[in-house]
Amino acid sequence: MPNCPIVSCRMTDRDVVERVGSLFGTKVMAIDKGKYRTEYAATLKGRSAAALMAELKSLMGARRRNAIDAALRRYHPPVRKLDFDMAEEIRLRFAQGESVSSLARAYEVARQTIYPVLKGRIYGAPPPRPWRIPVQAPPPVDTPSWMSPQELHWLAGWLEGEGSFLAPPPSDPRRPRISGQARDRDVVTEVGRLFQIKPVFDPSGKRRNPTWSVMWRVLVQGQRAITLMLALEPLMGQRRREKIRTAITAAASQSANHSVGDPVNLIT
Repeated sequence: MPNCPIVSCRMTDRDVVERVGSLFGTKVMAIDKGKYRTEYAATLKGRSAAALMAELKSLMGARRRNAIDAALRRYHPPVRKLDFDMAEEIRLRFAQGESVSSLARAYEVARQTIYPVLKGRIYGAPPPRPWRIPVQAPPPVDTPSWMSPQELHWLAGWLEGEGSFLAPPPSDPRRPRISGQARDRDVVTEVGRLFQIKPVFDPSGKRRNPTWSVMWRVLVQGQRAITLMLALEPLMGQRRREKIRTAITAAASQSANHSVGDPVNLIT
């Protein structure tokens, strides 16, 4: 759609997309995928989408920063002579004794525009930014010692879309794993820093199909994976919370066979 920036989130996890929709201030759409799982989408368009892009840009990898720049370059919002801040000035100046006519001349608008501004019928509130309003109190989390709470929340967002929480394999039954993959090397490098591991280049997809993108993978396992899972669990959607509990419970069951105590209580 020309001159209309769009931010969209599409996933099969309805609870996650509903959370995004509440932050967007938009409804969630269900998309029938036939024999595949139903997909859900939350979409933000226009001026609000442009504002959100500008706020998110610093948190994104290089590819998405470039996409944001391209979208904002093409966006030319409708020209308006007034905005909320200017309307606040008009109301203040009127309260201090200025006339409607002088305000109309000062802001180069008709007097018929000044009257609804003064009554709050237009520009009565700042532009909506639902993502700035807490929908609910964030759950308490025990942030690992080597990262900040902001980094943990960023990591949770990435893993919600790109990660997997895995029960231990039969060959190593006490080592649950967290894995993830993406084609954006700079983003995966940041994930590796937070995991305290080095990402690995995966050429297997490229060998199968030369047109596919190069992929980078991260894998953390064992006690560090358990520490991260426990910290991340309150921040994840329902499906991934269940995967985390399954992975830790499986590892704890194996530990119980080799030590005294009840490791299952790792999950509170």
